[in-house]
Amino acid sequence: MRFKVDEKLRVVAGGKATPVDLETFAKELCGRLVEAGMIEATAENYGVSLLEATGPRYVADVCKVLCGYLERDTIPADIWKAFCGLTVLGDGRCPHCGGDLEYVEDEGHEINDGDYFTPNTFVVDFEVYKCRECGEITKIKA
Repeated sequence: MRFKVDEKLRVVAGGKATPVDLETFAKELCGRLVEAGMIEATAENYGVSLLEATGPRYVADVCKVLCGYLERDTIPADIWKAFCGLTVLGDGRCPHCGGDLEYVEDEGHEINDGDYFTPNTFVVDFEVYKCRECGEITKIKA
């Protein structure tokens, strides 16, 4: 699991004492919360906000994990606000929830280069995938 890389994650990552790559930060921070038992690593938590994923937890316990990872004694209000708005994603390729994508079909067009004996050539423009978790349809350029 990981967090969605967006402006909120940049704000939270800016609170870390040492600079870190955002992709690494997204995976490591989410991993810390999973290890601490704050988030369950299940598909039900894909695509939801951090507040929904943690459920009923004491703020002090969540802050303790965040302070430990950011190597800080306190959490400023702007970082806490951004932290609460983070989106939990899975490790798959779905841009909406991070779930696994399943191939559906190709989309494309025909080039009128055929004749009576030879069919036209079909050119694939996009591959269409559907997420197994959320049902989101994703087109990937071929």
